[in-house]
Amino acid sequence: MALPWLIKGGIDTALQKNGADASLLKYPLLILLAASLQGFFRYCWRININGMSRRSEADLRDLVFSHLQKLPVSYFQHTKTGDLMSRLTNDIQAVRELVGFGTLAIVDALVVIIFSVAMMIAIDPWLTLWSMCSMPLISVAVRVFGRRIFRWSHETQEQLSEMSAFVQENLAGMRVVQAYAQEQNQIAAFRSRSLDYRHKTMWLATLWGIFWPLIQVLSGIAATIVLWYGGRQVLTGTMTLGQFVAFNGYLAMLAWPLMAVGYVVNSYQRGIAALSRLGEVLDVPPAQRFAPAPTTDSRPALKGNIEIRHLTFAYDKHSAPVLHDVSLAVPAGKICGIVGATGSGKSTLVNMLVRLYDPPPQTVLIDGVDVNQVPLKQLLAGVGLVTQDIFLFSGTIRENIQFGAENGSGAGVEEASRIAQLLPAIQSFSEKFDTIVGERGVRLSGGQKQRTALARAIIKNPPILILDDAFSSVDVETEEEILKELKQFMHGRTTLLISHRVSTVRAADMIIYLQDGKIIEQGTHDELVAQGGAYYELYHRQQLAHEVEVMSHDGGLVAHS
Repeated sequence: MALPWLIKGGIDTALQKNGADASLLKYPLLILLAASLQGFFRYCWRININGMSRRSEADLRDLVFSHLQKLPVSYFQHTKTGDLMSRLTNDIQAVRELVGFGTLAIVDALVVIIFSVAMMIAIDPWLTLWSMCSMPLISVAVRVFGRRIFRWSHETQEQLSEMSAFVQENLAGMRVVQAYAQEQNQIAAFRSRSLDYRHKTMWLATLWGIFWPLIQVLSGIAATIVLWYGGRQVLTGTMTLGQFVAFNGYLAMLAWPLMAVGYVVNSYQRGIAALSRLGEVLDVPPAQRFAPAPTTDSRPALKGNIEIRHLTFAYDKHSAPVLHDVSLAVPAGKICGIVGATGSGKSTLVNMLVRLYDPPPQTVLIDGVDVNQVPLKQLLAGVGLVTQDIFLFSGTIRENIQFGAENGSGAGVEEASRIAQLLPAIQSFSEKFDTIVGERGVRLSGGQKQRTALARAIIKNPPILILDDAFSSVDVETEEEILKELKQFMHGRTTLLISHRVSTVRAADMIIYLQDGKIIEQGTHDELVAQGGAYYELYHRQQLAHEVEVMSHDGGLVAHS
């Protein structure tokens, strides 16, 4: 801020001494020193602000990602992955720009405005007042355009999220797209979204195209007034040439805050829009399962007694119940088979045990304790779950099997793989257990992925094992081999077998048949067959299908075209 003042002193001194005084040399030296100090302190200031913005960006990203880990499963069922990815990347970057460059620009602008105006007043108060005549117009322009820029910034970010979600979904389902020859339809759908995004960004660019030149025009009015009024004062001798040059120097310094207005408005509106979108995620309450346990007293290890008492459950208050007055008791160490048609509530029922859905109080108990009262870490450590929708991470087979196992040794990985009938396949790979499975396990077959997930549950050595349609991607022969190996592993463990196949559950100690969220039949395989009800009908149909398949393999049936 001292540079224009030093220049004023140098000019006025030179004019008074006619350039003959050796003391004039001090002004270039002082100017050089002031410029060097300004550069040094501005560098330190920018480094600190940028460092703060990067730390804020990392902290915010960690906060949002950590919060996502605790949200209910139902949230991810109606929220697009691409939209969440956009919020974690583009929106957080916009917030970082607001905290970093936005803060830098605002503070810089305020400091420059305060000191520049003060020095201008010290030189000539009236000229300062005339030079400020365009400021009210600039304030009006910022207010009018700011609202519109915020709206279009928000809509642009929303459209970018939708486009990102579409691309993510398309790439994940590329096999289906190509199998059904839908490439052109997908291209058309993407082009439509891309055009919408271009339309919104063009509106945003148009607003900036009007706003920025308008600010420059309004700023030029002030410069014109200073040149006219200040020049007259220099000619009449009421202002020195040095004062006039210094005044224009400080007025030129005000050009940066006026330019910063545009940058700050852009950064502020994008940052606020991004914060509002991130706030939508952070405002979603965590799943009840992550609430602190009512008691911190240590509990004994799970034994595996499962009891369900009059359980009625709906996903939310606006939807119909998917389970109706379900009651069930599975003693520790017993095997319970659960069968029923698709949508009968089988998976929802077992998901209650690991609190992927939070059951009503005192409806789901393990060892006589409400699962809501069991510390989550202890509950999950005691349950091995193989879900119907298999998900593998894009690491090695070893890493996927050891996922969630605190003490998964090499020997444990191999033994779990042997029990899951995965070991022969692994030994056929050149990299063995270090084979990269690819994104979502794309390099493995469906059966290999299911067996990997099964090994992942086995290695935990849990007292409770839940197999939710875990054999749907393997043939009957492989299923029988796996069950044969599992028989010894399941001995003494409470096991829930969910399946569409009667062959999977027929050896269970007890079987329940779910229909429309209700248990309509319960008993052993022989008892249910003898009843001649829904279970018998399912068993009879599958027996006939199996006999037809055997006859066709033996050449007993001939296909006619």
